[in-house]
Amino acid sequence: MKAQKQCFECLLNQAKVWSSHLEFYQNLLDSFSKDSNGSSLEFCPPEIAIELYGALAKQKGVKDLYTQIKAECIQKAYALTQKIATKDLSLEEAIKISALGNVIDYGSASQFEISSFDFNQSMKELEFACFDVKSFKTKLSKAKSLVMIGDNAGENLFDEILLKVLKRDFPKLKMYYFVRGHPIINDLTMQDLLLYPECKGIFLLCCVIDSGVKSAGFVYSRATQEAQRIFNQCDLVIAKGMGNFECMEERKDLRVFYLLKIKCRVVAKILNLKLGQLVFKQN
Repeated sequence: MKAQKQCFECLLNQAKVWSSHLEFYQNLLDSFSKDSNGSSLEFCPPEIAIELYGALAKQKGVKDLYTQIKAECIQKAYALTQKIATKDLSLEEAIKISALGNVIDYGSASQFEISSFDFNQSMKELEFACFDVKSFKTKLSKAKSLVMIGDNAGENLFDEILLKVLKRDFPKLKMYYFVRGHPIINDLTMQDLLLYPECKGIFLLCCVIDSGVKSAGFVYSRATQEAQRIFNQCDLVIAKGMGNFECMEERKDLRVFYLLKIKCRVVAKILNLKLGQLVFKQN
């Protein structure tokens, strides 16, 4: 989806978190070509965020603005997922647990307390506006390979649970996990996985691929040749989070299933669903 007027407003609000020099960032966002409605003529929101967050990081003199936040996310997510027994989970339950990682805001800005987290209650409260598991299972039964495109740091530990269930039920399925090619917001990179021991389990489940993509979502044209080749040849794709949806929804690829919580009104309008709803939706 092309970035709309509301997307540019949202990006400027994100810049406010890190800088008071908003005139510079407003001018940066204004430099993108737009139509008469204020929507981008070329780029999806995560692509525009590359320029914005690159400038913010340069101003702060750091490579990764979210280093500390990502560390906290991973530690909190690890503590949560250690409470979840995967042995007897159904595929449907595993998909919902993976979605739970996209629902919980366990970043440092939240007041989330692990000690008060009730996993069973949280699972009961998960309501999907769309849950295309029947179609997913049909494709999965014939699939030889699957790509899961990751999202935020910490969320990967919930994704591990889904990957474990897939490996248990489909031991011959070749699985790949795509991560970002460069620090962008709090999205997961290969460096994050290698840095934190809590994340090492994913390497035992699948082949982890540095996609080379610098945006907070998988933009095919910006991916490495290896990532493009694997994506082209795979039978099934699970794309986590709104960033991947924003970058991929125009592809109209029936292999792709989006797993996310709707966190903005623009995406809600495109999906014709309500803000805050969960979806597991075939493209």
